[in-house]
Amino acid sequence: MSIALREENFVVINVGSKYTTAGIGMHDTNKPPNIIINMDDFNHPIKNNVIVNWKDLEECWHHILFKELGIKKSRNESPVLIAVPMQWTKLDHERITQIFFENFNVPGVYIAPQPLLTLFGCGTVSGIVVDIGSETTDVNIIVDSNIQLQSTFSIPIAGDVFDNYFLQLLKKDTKLVQQFESLPDVELNVEFARYVRELPGICNVSIGHELADNMLAAELLNAMEESEIVDEILDDEQNPKKIEEEEIGDVPEVVEIEYKGHKFNIGPYRHDVLDPLFSPDLVNIDSPSLPETMRLSAMNCEPPEIRPKLWENIAITGGCCNTLGLARRIKTEVQLFLPHSENSGDTQPRQLSFLRIADYFTVLKDKKYQQYSTWLGAEIVAKLVFIDAKNYISKVDYNESGPSVVHTKAY
Repeated sequence: MSIALREENFVVINVGSKYTTAGIGMHDTNKPPNIIINMDDFNHPIKNNVIVNWKDLEECWHHILFKELGIKKSRNESPVLIAVPMQWTKLDHERITQIFFENFNVPGVYIAPQPLLTLFGCGTVSGIVVDIGSETTDVNIIVDSNIQLQSTFSIPIAGDVFDNYFLQLLKKDTKLVQQFESLPDVELNVEFARYVRELPGICNVSIGHELADNMLAAELLNAMEESEIVDEILDDEQNPKKIEEEEIGDVPEVVEIEYKGHKFNIGPYRHDVLDPLFSPDLVNIDSPSLPETMRLSAMNCEPPEIRPKLWENIAITGGCCNTLGLARRIKTEVQLFLPHSENSGDTQPRQLSFLRIADYFTVLKDKKYQQYSTWLGAEIVAKLVFIDAKNYISKVDYNESGPSVVHTKAY
């Protein structure tokens, strides 16, 4: 007997190396995921966007479906959309399909790439997606819903690197070190660095004063001034999905934070936490910077005439995407190598713009939820594909063709 798939049963799982998010019921997409799984609890089965332990990953998915969501395995009426990294192979997709049909008894499966879902969550189908994760920062180019694989680049600088770099900065603060040494129950370690970094509004990305000793200071500051002039000329009201220009404003030299019952003062070095993205040599990593990686990615995009338009649709996602000043810093440095003249032409971007979740998502439009643009895109796609068995892999399809059926119904 066939099962009629209903929106209230649709399940979305967005996998990650640090956190995996999940939820059920796509009748209301204007909400953050109600289930957030810390992959520490499952021995981190995904590292550097690669599956390193299938048993632990399957256990994670089993926990989500049957413990967190309360689905009955014997009568499973919940099709699952799984949002996965670009790096996962066709063999990985086959094994995922096999696990969900044979071990979880789902009625349908759809596997979708995360970068594409990020753009869908921001209301567009073409652009540059920058995903700052816990282990890597990935840059992908998408044109008309097609991911350009030759334009996919990854750099080994992300959340874990930021935490270790921040810890180095913290240990240079003599007063802070002395305070920790006087407290027997807390340690100045990576856990503390991560805690402070993830506090809202504490570690901004500064652009300006930190460039005083940099050889590129004059060029960057000039680029900032030019961008302000351009922004005055080009009215963003016609693009309501764009992020408003970020203003950090006056911030205190030192902020007080509370950690495990103790109060600590953190100095202005807290704004340098994300600097390795722009200067990998700070952490002795041989890698292009994020702006250079974005340029390389765009240069590999085909056809060439679409490249200027991409810079007008930049989506930042991942745990660090809400850091105030990040978009402005990227914009400032990217402008140094883009074509620039008084007369805008076909090879010159009209402006650099960053996407955000649209205003009609009255809850998710809040800046603090921007990291869920991929999640939102997955919810939207689930609502579209699971209404027709032609769009997804059904149990009938799987029984007829086995795991290889995943190649006949690609995203």
